[in-house]
Amino acid sequence: MPELDLNYFSSLLQREKELLLSTDEGMGISLRESIQELSLIDNHPADTGSELFERSKDLSLHEKRLSTLKEIDDALRRIELGEYGICVRCGRQIEKERLEAIPYTPYCFACRQVREREAEIKESSDRPVEELNLSPPFKRTFLEDNSWYDGQNAWEQVAEYGTASSLQDQLPDYKGDLERGEGDEENAEVRRKKRKKPLL
Repeated sequence: MPELDLNYFSSLLQREKELLLSTDEGMGISLRESIQELSLIDNHPADTGSELFERSKDLSLHEKRLSTLKEIDDALRRIELGEYGICVRCGRQIEKERLEAIPYTPYCFACRQVREREAEIKESSDRPVEELNLSPPFKRTFLEDNSWYDGQNAWEQVAEYGTASSLQDQLPDYKGDLERGEGDEENAEVRRKKRKKPLL
């Protein structure tokens, strides 16, 4: 692989650093100064919410810039030590095209992919313990290992206590009017006795 032009990459890193420092200049002022309001009391809450969102976005971008500035300083240090362009993980030379795209990168393409996969695995394993017992409700009845009890079994178990059509299924031969006590003389007699009870 051809030798890298360290002066070219050093100037590229310096330009990148100056650009990041110039875009980061406004972060030292307070929220009140940035929105140029003496008081937030008379503002609508939605306006204040929008300003707060923009400020939090700016702070996130500021943190990203600080991280990139540290990577640039590390790359400049590697140039001084004569280690620039060599992957810090595997020791192979980083492709020139990759260095031109991201001059502060310490990893070759293959090692960067490995690091990203490791970060994804670590992120997925850093979940709360409680999530192990949770499962999506739409999926839990269709799991193959739980085929002994599914939605149909649940319906049959609940239907034993009655359904919306239970009353008409139980009394198909009933003739009469429930309101007037016709048809079922025994029930009509019980209703008459209830009406005749004295009030205490």
